[in-house]
Amino acid sequence: MTRVRRAAEADAAAIAELMGQLGYPSSEAQVLARLARFARFPGAEVFVAERDGVVVGVVGLSQTQLLAQDSPSSRITALAVTPDARRAGVATALLSAAEEEARGQGCFRLEVTSRTERRDAHAFYLSRGFEERRHRFAKELE
Repeated sequence: MTRVRRAAEADAAAIAELMGQLGYPSSEAQVLARLARFARFPGAEVFVAERDGVVVGVVGLSQTQLLAQDSPSSRITALAVTPDARRAGVATALLSAAEEEARGQGCFRLEVTSRTERRDAHAFYLSRGFEERRHRFAKELE
């Protein structure tokens, strides 16, 4: 059975491993600092999924205030599941927790970005009611 809960400092090593699997190598110390940063911002949350007491997934959320909307938007900033727990409902449980949190925060939308090559992730999001929208632009700031 999968249990989803808010992340704790003790989860930092497992989250670091998941971030590496997602393509964002991170140390335990970096994750601890990021969890502390998330804790300082209203609407920023990190949830983990556990099976038999072992962290097998993570999802991060961040709320955004939009000038053109009366309500905030929520963005999934990361969603990752260990290879051995994939296709077992873990991502669905994490996404459900993210949606519930976003609704509870009064957000009008939940959005996520995903790399072009992550076709399985795209199919997952589409099957969960997300719509594909194009033309996102980004600029790295030095």
